[in-house]
Amino acid sequence: MSGEKKDIDMGELAKAFDAEATEPKKTSEEKKDLKMSKEKKKTKKNKKAIAVFVVGLLVLLGGLGFLIYKLVAGPAKADAEFLISNGEWVEEDEPSVIWKFTEVGKGTLTTDGHQTDYDFIWSLDNGKIKMETKWLYDLTDEFEYSLDQGSKTLTLKKADKNLEVKFKAQDN
Repeated sequence: MSGEKKDIDMGELAKAFDAEATEPKKTSEEKKDLKMSKEKKKTKKNKKAIAVFVVGLLVLLGGLGFLIYKLVAGPAKADAEFLISNGEWVEEDEPSVIWKFTEVGKGTLTTDGHQTDYDFIWSLDNGKIKMETKWLYDLTDEFEYSLDQGSKTLTLKKADKNLEVKFKAQDN
């Protein structure tokens, strides 16, 4: 027996390595369950793809809306331009003190409600406003300033005197 050769049927050999041939036959019920399982997986994949698409679309629309808002709003005015364009600036605690920035570098101020107006020159530099006023004598001041364009408020601080003064714009 040891020296005899057996004829091998290639069909039988192929069946041995064929996965479907070695699996037990599925009933129609099992086939339906398998088909439904595959459909559920496909449906889940489709739902995920749709969700990703919707989220991406919402982000795109949000970005587009923000861009349009920024384009329509336009750039904020430069501080100097804003000071000039908003008419008179009245001191909140002393309404008779009024500053008017007439053009870049020039303006007038009054401390008595326009009975007497004084010319001044001004400049903005690194968060500071420098002013030279033609008063009874020449007066030079330098203040740290903050300008809130939304509420039209100008706040001046003089560090050496621990002084803070607020002005509110009065539109023309």
